[in-house]
Amino acid sequence: MQLRITSRKKLTALLCALGLISIVAIYPRQTVNFFYSTAVQITDYIHFYGYRPVKSFAIRIPASYTIHGIDVSRWQERIDWQRVAKMRDNGIRLQFAFIKATEGEKLVDPYFSRNWQLSRENGLLRGAYHYFSPSVAAPVQARLFLQTVDFSQGDFPAVLDVEERGKLSAKELRKRVSQWLKMVEKSTGKKPIIYSGAVFYHTNLAGYFNEYPWWVAHYYQRRPDNDDMA
Repeated sequence: MQLRITSRKKLTALLCALGLISIVAIYPRQTVNFFYSTAVQITDYIHFYGYRPVKSFAIRIPASYTIHGIDVSRWQERIDWQRVAKMRDNGIRLQFAFIKATEGEKLVDPYFSRNWQLSRENGLLRGAYHYFSPSVAAPVQARLFLQTVDFSQGDFPAVLDVEERGKLSAKELRKRVSQWLKMVEKSTGKKPIIYSGAVFYHTNLAGYFNEYPWWVAHYYQRRPDNDDMA
C-alpha cells in the first residue's frame, strides 16, 4: 500500500512538472511575467512591514526618507489643501503633490484645476501627469495635456503615466510614448518624467528612454533596488 501511494505521488509530481514545462513552452513571455510579478509582489509585501505607521496620515511611511509627497486625482474628490499643508507627525510632512490632469483623448480630471491651484497656494511643490491610452494617437494626447496644464516656474516637469499597452506590441507602444515625450518636451522645455509599475517597466520599457527621468512604482511600498533601473 505504501509503495502504491508513493508511486502515485511521484506520478502526480511528474504530471505537474510536465504541465508546467508545456505552459512555459507555449507561453514563455506570459510565464516569465507571471513569476516576475509574483516575486516582486512578495518582496514588496515583506518590505511593507518595515514602514512605520504614521497615525495622522493613516498610512505607513518610510520614516528614513527626508521628502514625502502624494499622488492625487478625482478619486480623492475635494481635498482640503490647507489641512494637507499643515499635516505634521514626528517631523514628517508632505512637501509635494503630483496631480492627475488628463487621460487619453478627451478626459480632463474634474478636480485638476482646483487641485492645481490650491496645492500651490498652500505651499506645496506640484507636478501634473497624463495617463497614457495606447489606443489613442500620441499627438492627440499630448495636445490635450498641454492645453490643460498651465506650468509655472518651480513646477515639476510633466509626467507621463504608462501602465498598459492594449493591443499594441511593446515596440509600437514605445514609439507612441516617444512621440508624446518629444512633443511635451519641445513645448515645456523640460524632459518629462515617465511613471510606470515595476513589472510593466521591466516587460515593456526597460532599456529605453534612458535619457528621461523615471518614476517606477512599487505598489506594496517597497524601496526600489538599483536593479529596478538596470
